[in-house]
Amino acid sequence: MIKKFKQFIKEELSGTELVGPIGPNYGETRLQNKTISSNDTDVIFCDIDNKFYNIDDYNELYNNYLKSGGEPIQNSEFSLANIELILSK
Repeated sequence: MIKKFKQFIKEELSGTELVGPIGPNYGETRLQNKTISSNDTDVIFCDIDNKFYNIDDYNELYNNYLKSGGEPIQNSEFSLANIELILSK
């Protein structure tokens, strides 16, 4: 049902008002002038075993590497180089 403006205002003041900001461009979710890079993702593809790794997979892989007698990596951050290093040993 389409309401007249005065009726809409009366209802708004009675507790049935709109919630949140509204406007012509509200809710736009696209990236503003930004190119997506490797910093925008949480998965890494490794060519050695053709598998995608997330941070949990990497931590499990690294822990298994250490348990099997591997030397701790100096900078053990989540990166393709570290995944390839672990898989190559």
